[in-house]
Amino acid sequence: MKAPVAVFTFTMACLLAAPLASSQDGMTMTTPVFGQIVSYHLPSGFQPSFEDTNGAAYLQEAVPAGESVEDWSQMITMTGFKDAEGQTTLDEAAQILAGHYQQACRETFTGTSFGPTEINGLSGLVVFLGCGTVAPAKAGEEAHSETAVIVFVKSPFGYITVQWAERLAPQHTPPVYDIETWKPRLAQLLPIRLCDVVEGEQPPYPSCTSRQ
Repeated sequence: MKAPVAVFTFTMACLLAAPLASSQDGMTMTTPVFGQIVSYHLPSGFQPSFEDTNGAAYLQEAVPAGESVEDWSQMITMTGFKDAEGQTTLDEAAQILAGHYQQACRETFTGTSFGPTEINGLSGLVVFLGCGTVAPAKAGEEAHSETAVIVFVKSPFGYITVQWAERLAPQHTPPVYDIETWKPRLAQLLPIRLCDVVEGEQPPYPSCTSRQ
């Protein structure tokens, strides 16, 4: 993925060092996914709205109260993908997702990887993707821009993503990463944890959520 502007030279330490005070609001999401518990923070104002498992893929979506997964201004998504043989690296997974964005807006696409990082002891990767203009998918819809910060984390079953996306008015140029907007949002999703399932343990899976 290309780095369209100089701001993308920030290190992961800078990217992840946002204050975490706001993470006291909202709720901790704990979800069984392919034999593990995936835990992350859902910020205040968002509500879980959709969940689905389709073969080797798991999907969970949350949107602001009053919005829907069909019509939203912001969305937080957690996905899980089975890849037991480990054939897909995190960088390759990010390239696949970037390809979907690029297909939606070839002229106004932007994307960058901030490089490998560690998420609670696990291999991780953070990327920024954006479309300046996404054409309407069906009648009655309007064009919009779409940007997202996506955290990829390697897991025993394959990998997960936790991502925060936003839709705004369309623009004719590729979106520019705004650290003042995205750095605090990324911090609100933390901590992200993957834990082994403890036999007989029920939600909210305290063996996982009580970890420091």
